[in-house]
Amino acid sequence: MVGRVQRRKTSRVFSSEDIQKVLFLALKNHEDFVLAREPRPGETADPETEPVIHIMTGNLSTSCRLNSLKGRVMLYDDEGARIVTIREKDLMTGPEK
Repeated sequence: MVGRVQRRKTSRVFSSEDIQKVLFLALKNHEDFVLAREPRPGETADPETEPVIHIMTGNLSTSCRLNSLKGRVMLYDDEGARIVTIREKDLMTGPEK
C-alpha cells in the first residue's frame, strides 16, 4: 500500500527549530531525509507561485540513487553546488522528542 502524501492547503508558520526537530527525529529513527527548495515561476506576490520547501523523511534512498545524486552535485560545483559529508556518529545530538 502506498503511503499518503500530506499536504497543507493553509499557510502555517514553520520555524527553523521545527525543521531541525523533523530532521533530527529522522536521524534518530535511522530514516533518510531530503530537504529541498522548489522554485516556482511567477510573481512572488501571488501565494500560489511562491517558492516552497519540501521535507521528506522515510526509507527514500538506495546507495545507487545517492551516488547518482552526488555525481550530479559534483557536475555543478563550479556553480556553487556542494556536498557536506558527516559521519552519523560524529553528529552532535539535537532536540530530542
